[in-house]
Amino acid sequence: MWRLAESMQRVGNLFSACCSFANLLLAWRKTRQGSGRSKASAVFFANLEKELFALKDELTTGVWQPKPFHYFDVHDPKHRVIAVSDYRDRVVHHALVNVLEPTFEKTFIHDSYATRKGKGVHAAVFRAQHYMRGHAFYFKTDVEKFFDSVNHRILLDILACKIKDPHILALCATIIRHGTHTQLPDENGCLNPIGLPIGNRTSQFFANVYLDPLDHFIKDHCSVHGYVRYMDDFVLFEHDNARLKILQGMVQTFLWEKLQLRLKPASTFMNRRENGLPFLGRRIFSGIVRLRSENLRRITRRIALRERALLQGELDEASFLHSMNSYWAMLSYYPECAPLRNAILLKK
Repeated sequence: MWRLAESMQRVGNLFSACCSFANLLLAWRKTRQGSGRSKASAVFFANLEKELFALKDELTTGVWQPKPFHYFDVHDPKHRVIAVSDYRDRVVHHALVNVLEPTFEKTFIHDSYATRKGKGVHAAVFRAQHYMRGHAFYFKTDVEKFFDSVNHRILLDILACKIKDPHILALCATIIRHGTHTQLPDENGCLNPIGLPIGNRTSQFFANVYLDPLDHFIKDHCSVHGYVRYMDDFVLFEHDNARLKILQGMVQTFLWEKLQLRLKPASTFMNRRENGLPFLGRRIFSGIVRLRSENLRRITRRIALRERALLQGELDEASFLHSMNSYWAMLSYYPECAPLRNAILLKK
């Protein structure tokens, strides 16, 4: 098993911090921010102190068990099945990430940009543009069915490389294994559960943990300077196309042998920087970043749907303005979107 930062001391005594009332209160605040004015949020808030102390007792005594997911489909633009956890479970997820994140942030590479403070899509896009200016070629790819393919045994091994608290690891295992329906035979014929639900805060965090070995393999072992990853989408930049072909083989081998993952053939290619880089819904050139036409059309449709919902009384004015402000801020990065930005501004 590939080990990261082996000289780093493993961290213990995290469980009491995870179960503390202060941490659960912070976790609830984060959950509330992502839940809006839902009924579940209102009910939990009405009995806040009682609910948090109940969660504290359940976690401390080891009787807490997650409830079944609520599933729904989205097409944005490709089809995904989103698993929504029970509101109480979401509080636990945030509480766990609150105590794990500081430990793993110390070892995450700088150029991993998904679901991290001070990072995000725009930072990843402009970092990729920075590397394009200094390298003539790039290799772009992403992982095939990434969330469906995460091997639980491997993920728990990676977590155990940094964490020695058995109670925290047991809580991680409970969350990771919840709702698992797919099992994959290993080299010894034993069945190993695979897959993480899309939509959980823990799934987003565990995704970065799972691909952290890949990041360090590329940066430390392969000595690649130009590298950007956002979740399972990543790009390598080099001066020499032949070098990229060698790196592609090394990455493919590492992903399968160490993480049981494969690259998506349709999204794996090499090109010159002059032809632009399609990455995270943008087309990146050395001198400009453009929003891809299909993404711009999708945004326009969403704006029209929100306008219709406002006029029909299905959306209040505050929510509508919040959406318009978000779209306007996002589009401000792209000069060709000035007419659409102006149209949004006039609606405020």
